[in-house]
Amino acid sequence: MEWAEFAAALGAFLASHVIPARLRGPLVARVGRRAYLIGYSLLSLALLYWLIVAAGRAPFVEIWPQDPWMRWLVNITMPVAILAAAIGGMAGLMSGFALWAMTHLVANGDLAHVILFGLLLAYALFGLALGLRKGVTVRLNWQRIVAALLVWATLFHLHPLLTGVSPLP
Repeated sequence: MEWAEFAAALGAFLASHVIPARLRGPLVARVGRRAYLIGYSLLSLALLYWLIVAAGRAPFVEIWPQDPWMRWLVNITMPVAILAAAIGGMAGLMSGFALWAMTHLVANGDLAHVILFGLLLAYALFGLALGLRKGVTVRLNWQRIVAALLVWATLFHLHPLLTGVSPLP
């Protein structure tokens, strides 16, 4: 039962990314593209949050120890990851997601987090490959840079409240 919440959250998150692919057309026809994207994005964020919290609650099984440099890696990389996601398109979003998953994988060497961030990294790399096939459109301007830095600063300060873990080394 100790791993049950993590397994349920992981199953729900994975299902939410498989099932909508088959239902997208009818749902978009019914509620419109914008409403579908907003609803699906909110559902995905809620399930991702549950998955992250459930990984933190899972039994701790250390695979590698955490060193201070690992948190520095995350803190240095996250503004870049958020900026990558903000510059546009599927490739940008998946690049940012891959950087987030990769650095968090390095910094969290327990079994639940290795499963979590390893799967999310694989998912992001798959999405990046698909996004690159469609071409890359970079929309970088000072407003996006400022917005990315504000999002990073907000997430940095909310990290202890949202995850129960300080991002500081």
